Amino acid sequence: MAETQLEKAYVEALTRVASVSINDSVTSVQEAIAKIPEDLKLKDAILIEMDRSRIFPDSFMKIITLLKFIQSEKEEINQFYEEAIEKYDTINKLTSKGRPTEDEAKIKKTLTDFILKIESLYETHFKAEEGIIRELARHMNELNIRPSSVNKDLFPYKISSRTQNQIQPHIVTLLDCYFQYKKNKGIMRRLVRIANFIIEDAEKKL
Repeated sequence: MAETQLEKAYVEALTRVASVSINDSVTSVQEAIAKIPEDLKLKDAILIEMDRSRIFPDSFMKIITLLKFIQSEKEEINQFYEEAIEKYDTINKLTSKGRPTEDEAKIKKTLTDFILKIESLYETHFKAEEGIIRELARHMNELNIRPSSVNKDLFPYKISSRTQNQIQPHIVTLLDCYFQYKKNKGIMRRLVRIANFIIEDAEKKL
């Protein structure tokens, strides 16, 4: 039976994992995970239950799926993050030749605080994701799994207890990032909307 598009995407992601050596960047793995056409409808329910039960994925495919879920949430908040930077730059330019109003100064500070907060989350996310990928790569090497030998039969393979113990703190960190993304997504959306109102008022005064 021919592989489905979804299976091919998982095989590609795991092949990239198997290709990672000690000093390699994990960027190619992250890019491959981003391309997995996973169904995200049950993402929230799965991650909420995982956080509640503390029962974490223990197979290669399920761990990659977890990384995909967290990545997808980051992509959603990133839209607001980029808009926030754009609004900050616009307000900064509009107020560069004169003293900002109280509202302008306040939104600039609030946007700055949240932009820095999201950037800190991104860094935490990257380090945890990298830690998991490197542990999986090390485990594959121990099992003598080479990039050329990766196929869908590997999907349900249960990782060792040692590898589970190594990646568990990273999974806990990723779950925290996920809930922080969800919490801050709405705040960033509101900040962008408020910034738009302030920009409109500032432009009227020009």
